[in-house]
Amino acid sequence: MDADVASESPGLNLRMRTLLETVIRGLLIGYVAVLPFKPLLVLERNGFLVLLGLLLIWCALNRKLFYVRTPYDPMLLAFVLWVGVTLPFAVSPPYSLKEYGKLLQHMVVFYAALHFLRECRYQQALFSAVGAVTVVVAGYGLTQFDPANGQAVKSFFPSEVWLTTFLVMVFPFAFVLPFGEGPPILRGWAVVVSILTASCLVITQSRAGLLAFLIELWVLAWLLRSPKAGIVAGVATACALAALLFAAKVDFNKGADPLRDARTSIPVQTSISSVIHRFDIWGFTLSEIGKHGLVGIGYGAHSYLFLYGQEQEAVTAGHAPVKRAGTHNIFLYLALHVGLPGMLLFGWLYYSLIARTVKEHDTARHWIQKSVLAGSVGSLVGLLCRLQFDQMLVGSLAVFFWVLLAVAVLQYSPTDNGIAPQAAGPS
Repeated sequence: MDADVASESPGLNLRMRTLLETVIRGLLIGYVAVLPFKPLLVLERNGFLVLLGLLLIWCALNRKLFYVRTPYDPMLLAFVLWVGVTLPFAVSPPYSLKEYGKLLQHMVVFYAALHFLRECRYQQALFSAVGAVTVVVAGYGLTQFDPANGQAVKSFFPSEVWLTTFLVMVFPFAFVLPFGEGPPILRGWAVVVSILTASCLVITQSRAGLLAFLIELWVLAWLLRSPKAGIVAGVATACALAALLFAAKVDFNKGADPLRDARTSIPVQTSISSVIHRFDIWGFTLSEIGKHGLVGIGYGAHSYLFLYGQEQEAVTAGHAPVKRAGTHNIFLYLALHVGLPGMLLFGWLYYSLIARTVKEHDTARHWIQKSVLAGSVGSLVGLLCRLQFDQMLVGSLAVFFWVLLAVAVLQYSPTDNGIAPQAAGPS
């Protein structure tokens, strides 16, 4: 009897581990799928707690961590450790510690995606879920279009800046597919999703989002070496410039322009008030970085409000307050909140992400690898542009960023350094 139990135990343990890994993969993909939906925030938060619990059980059963070596481990470790070093010097250490926990959460999700989504079928399931979510988000956003209100289009996100950042992140992955060697039905659907996403991005009337979108098009045209992609980028740029010039002309003439009725249907902002406000914010932030350049004022956006938000502020005519506005720039945010060393470490990491992914794309052979890597490069560059005007690498968008990055790393070719093996199917 004891012998029978002993013989069945290894098989039972194997089945338990297989089931646990299946549940983790499903939960991880489901967790990513609910990220863009603000009404489902409770599922996102509780979903991560459940995922974390299952990961701990997996580690206990397997007596190891779900760690996969990547080329970015030293940079990530240095950045995370530096942010930890700055915590005691924060304006509000308890708040910054809480925000630091979110950074650690991102790292957990990143390495969990690397380990449990290594097989191509799971990556395909993830992108299928992301594609479906993108259609729902962009489709609902189109129904909110209001020419008189540039902030009306926000879909399921808290505001339009969240929506534009999400669309900038996902658009390249759809755009690259029609220029690849995938199945015709997939390329056809990718065209539909690309048009839907681009249309939703345009009607948000976000100039930063539009600029990031155009930069993505040109980067992808260069990366794909495709004349057709170059034509798309050229036509889109020409249309954007023409619409901007037309809108500016009508707005400059105010009520006297006979084309005022046509202007109301063009989703382009020409007001410079937000531009002036950005420069005021950046000027104030730069002046404060000089005072807090080593360890910053504290990790987390609210540290800015804790330090400056209660101060009296004299505002001149034609300008807006800046002491409750935040930094509106990813590098200025890092320099002010975690010091110049933190900003430099993040810049080192981000540059390495782009440079290495471009290199991997040029050497990739399978169409899935090339498509994911090209989309990742476009997404990284577009997001970097978007983050120059709003620091939106936060919350659910940050989690989404790290998951997409993990899938990109999984496409890298295996080397002697032990990075993740490629996950593409047979060529």
